Amino acid sequence: MFAQERRQEILKILMDKTKLKVKELSLTFDVSEVIIRKDLKLLEEDGKLERTHGGAILKKEIPTDISLNYRKILNLGGKKKITNKLYKIIEEGEIIFLDSSSTNLMLAEKLAESPKKITVVTNMLGIMKCLDGVNKVELIGIGGTYHSLLGAFLGGLALDSVRKINTQKLFLGGAGIDLQKGNISIFDSNEVTLKKAMIQMASKVYFICEKDKFYSYGIYNFGTIDDLDVIVVDEKPEKQFEEKLKENGVEII
Repeated sequence: MFAQERRQEILKILMDKTKLKVKELSLTFDVSEVIIRKDLKLLEEDGKLERTHGGAILKKEIPTDISLNYRKILNLGGKKKITNKLYKIIEEGEIIFLDSSSTNLMLAEKLAESPKKITVVTNMLGIMKCLDGVNKVELIGIGGTYHSLLGAFLGGLALDSVRKINTQKLFLGGAGIDLQKGNISIFDSNEVTLKKAMIQMASKVYFICEKDKFYSYGIYNFGTIDDLDVIVVDEKPEKQFEEKLKENGVEII
């Protein structure tokens, strides 16, 4: 087995276990502990795991800044790739829900210039402003209590509205996806119930997933992998993530 293949296998094993020991890996791959430590060091430098005393754990981070203004400037290249993929998914005449997401805001800007005639449902103020007056788009705004940090309407009024609207496609944002536990998570507890309702009312759920979301998570879980039909990525995920998603019947675009 080549070194790169062995490192991929190490990450794959970490998907199923919370931690690994150098000695166990040495026996599993029939190589010295020195080689395993080198593998773990390189994987840590790549941001894939964290070394511990005598072993390693899969690296997960909680983002410290959740504001919309901050998220809008992160990974613009990746967001643009996802935006182009999402745009191609949208078909003439469809009813789509654009969740509160900086990537969905970029998509709305693209839709504002698009010839596609569609209906857009959203709880994000920026998307509403972007699509205001666009003749080809029937805009359904979800009201409620405005959360300025996230740039979205939340709360009971928003929840009541979401539960009354059936959508064909939901483009869902989130802080991260934990394939080890099968959870998708978010930053703010106020969004949990609303996102659950969005998922329930959509025929097909597309999770917007920049590559770093495989290595980060929010504080609050609002769903599981089983809730997702498709994950739309900016870059192809690591092999172990790809295999895990396919095992759970989730398509990757």
